[in-house]
Amino acid sequence: MAIQKSEAIVLKTSDFRETSLVVNLFTKDFGKLGGLIKGIRLTPQRYGGMPLIFSRSSIVFYQNPKRDLSLVTQCDAQEQFLPIREDLEKTAYANYFLELLDTVTQDYDKNERLFELTVDALRALCHTRESWRIARIFEIRLLNFSGFKPRLDSCVNCQKEIVQEARLKTGGQGRFSSILGGILCERCFGHDKNAQATLKGTLASIEYIEKSDWSKALRLKIAPDIAAELVTILNSFLDIHLDKEIKSRKFLH
Repeated sequence: MAIQKSEAIVLKTSDFRETSLVVNLFTKDFGKLGGLIKGIRLTPQRYGGMPLIFSRSSIVFYQNPKRDLSLVTQCDAQEQFLPIREDLEKTAYANYFLELLDTVTQDYDKNERLFELTVDALRALCHTRESWRIARIFEIRLLNFSGFKPRLDSCVNCQKEIVQEARLKTGGQGRFSSILGGILCERCFGHDKNAQATLKGTLASIEYIEKSDWSKALRLKIAPDIAAELVTILNSFLDIHLDKEIKSRKFLH
């Protein structure tokens, strides 16, 4: 067994037998993995305390490809994001972020950008009253970094390029199809009769958040009507393309 070190976000924890704990982790260097911490419930001080969900920790573990669980020998919390834990709404959003992260990733599929995105989102939650804004930015960037992003630059059906001016006009030459995963050009509307024309600025907001760094994305002003449309589009897109109910969403305001 090879000994490994990494930073990790704690996704889930569950008791194992009388003294141990199973942890689901998303690591910076190895992607998602399951770990077993032996005896931590009996002597948590040996590990620097009990690992808390959505904390950022420094871990040491023995990687064994033949087993589902790696043996974790060290799990020291570096950030516990206490302001989130003290606020019910922020806690609900943090749990939503982790469930999305868990859903779009596979075991041992390294994705450092997703790791950094989640840490950035948790940090931002600690210092904002607009949790919904962090959620929209997180959703868009998570889809981009995980390969699930919608196609916005060309028709998702015929691949015809759709110029920016046309696809940003309500009722223009492009409509957004959640089920097909992107923009439809005018001649392909029949492939999804439920495809919707979007408000001017909604698709531009998605593209800006995809292409900007985190700090610039946070400064983007999102008008209430665009924010409402982003919720509708992103929720529909996530439901269809993740093929899984995101249970934590029902607790969001």
